[in-house]
Amino acid sequence: MLAGGKNSRLYKRLVYDTQMAQDVTAYQQSGALGSSFLIVATARPGKSIADIQKAIDEELERLRHEPPSGREVQRAINQTEASFYRRMERVGGFSGKADQLNAYFTAGGGPDYFAEDLARYTSLSASDVQAAVVGWLPAGRRVELLVEPEGEK
Repeated sequence: MLAGGKNSRLYKRLVYDTQMAQDVTAYQQSGALGSSFLIVATARPGKSIADIQKAIDEELERLRHEPPSGREVQRAINQTEASFYRRMERVGGFSGKADQLNAYFTAGGGPDYFAEDLARYTSLSASDVQAAVVGWLPAGRRVELLVEPEGEK
């Protein structure tokens, strides 16, 4: 919803509309003892990092106060479902069928956990997304890392 594709909220706002960023991505990383949610934006030369941060904060705040549209939710579900099937089409390598079956066996209780895992995403509603943003991405609770290149030497 935030940065999953060129029609997502942050990509549309930061890359297309305001042209403050070259690109923007958002993703969640699960771990055994904790997880993290990352939003990464690459500023265009001469653009304000503070303005990019403000736009990101505004979009998160918007999601905290009003759920996404049904169309946004369906687009995110379609992208997730397509990603699930693409992962299962690849035999080896990172994120291929072998890795996925192993992850299901270790964390899901068996290698046949695919349908249940996919159902966790395809059954999401707009209110589920809003509740997740409110619960897991509260305002003011984050770590920021800014990387600015040095000038010419």
